[in-house]
Amino acid sequence: MAQASLNALRLYGVAAVESGQTSSLAEGTTLTHYRALAAIVEPSTYSTVNLDDDEMAKYVRVLEEAHSNAAVLPAPPGTVFQSESTLVRWLELHYFTLTEALSVIEGHAAARVSITIQGNQKESDGQKSFAALAAESLRLLRSQAAATVTLPRADGDEEEGIIARASFLIDTQRWQSFNDIVSKESLRQTSLDFHVTGPWPPYDFVRMQFGG
Repeated sequence: MAQASLNALRLYGVAAVESGQTSSLAEGTTLTHYRALAAIVEPSTYSTVNLDDDEMAKYVRVLEEAHSNAAVLPAPPGTVFQSESTLVRWLELHYFTLTEALSVIEGHAAARVSITIQGNQKESDGQKSFAALAAESLRLLRSQAAATVTLPRADGDEEEGIIARASFLIDTQRWQSFNDIVSKESLRQTSLDFHVTGPWPPYDFVRMQFGG
């Protein structure tokens, strides 16, 4: 059987780069340039990508490595362009939107915060509900972020006692300060536990458009 040709490009993300930069931002990928933008890509067949655990792990690895080297807008997992010319045309078409988005997230990283009920506590009459307490804390944390996204409930949240999730876009220079504020809030809200992960690329703050 003939091997499928790798004429298409799998897109991991779009980065802001210096003019003339040729070095890759992540191992196993190359850059496709258009003006001050560079698409982080690898050769691919023009077909649907099977997003199994290995592929998702690779997707995360590439974007985390690229994010450590430049401001990056993550593409949806499994995004494939038919050819380099169609990718460059897309970069050209959305150039100003992409550069504006990059200017917002440059120097920032995402912190994902989950809030759980501490121990086996039950809500009491006359007291604020756990959800109300969590919402109060999220409002406080929102004031420390450039942007905030409330995340939907995930499978298993109820079993794990998770009552709220949110993602915060944090200035990397203030990352430790944000974590300190979360720790203080955890001490103040004695009925709740707070868990922070990151710094992440801004997965939750990017919605790329592929029409047109």
